[in-house]
Amino acid sequence: MKTKEIKMNLGYVRCSRESQRNSIDTQKKMIFDFCEINSLPIDDIVVDFGVSGSGEKTKMRDGYNSVMKMVEEGKVDNLIVLSLSRFGRNLGEIYKSVELMVEKDVGFYSIKENIDTSSIYGRFTINLLSSLYEMELGLIRERVSDTLKVKKENNEVYSPTPYGKDRVGKNLKSNPKEEKMIRKMVRLRKLGNTYQYICDFLNRNRYKTKGGKKWSRENVYSVLKIRLNDEICFN
Repeated sequence: MKTKEIKMNLGYVRCSRESQRNSIDTQKKMIFDFCEINSLPIDDIVVDFGVSGSGEKTKMRDGYNSVMKMVEEGKVDNLIVLSLSRFGRNLGEIYKSVELMVEKDVGFYSIKENIDTSSIYGRFTINLLSSLYEMELGLIRERVSDTLKVKKENNEVYSPTPYGKDRVGKNLKSNPKEEKMIRKMVRLRKLGNTYQYICDFLNRNRYKTKGGKKWSRENVYSVLKIRLNDEICFN
């Protein structure tokens, strides 16, 4: 008979600089004290030394990656951290990590924020994190959209270079041949033709995409979406 694997109660601590070892000791002590008060036996504390919560060094957070792998594999019963800022690099990562723990039935405790996913308040906090995360994504999308709009208005380069334009230094210059084809595509679409019909028309007449390849339905949709959105925004 196969023995059921025993799950562990883990702590996770992190400091952004190697010289801040006292921060690690402080986090460990607070986690041990919390677990003792709450009769939660701690099996191990995973440490990430000298690793920033953001930037390229985040990719080297071996401790964090190890913990989340164990969560994914069902080896963790509870995870305890001092604070959310010591755990994740941003709201999105924190929310996704906690969401995975909830899915895997792993208890998550953040001492400073008084988060306990097994409690009603804890679950409310996670729902709040979800809402904040969605708002953050919406704000990011809005900023990107505004930036692209300004770049388009100023005829500046935005990646990738759109069909109908050529890149000249940091600016975009109209490509007459491609612009003529876009106008033809718009006319065909406004006459009620499908994206697939327009795609077949372009390939039948040996017109190529920006990358010199055959057109696909998705390519046609993308080009027309940009052009028709521009007409709505700028006219």
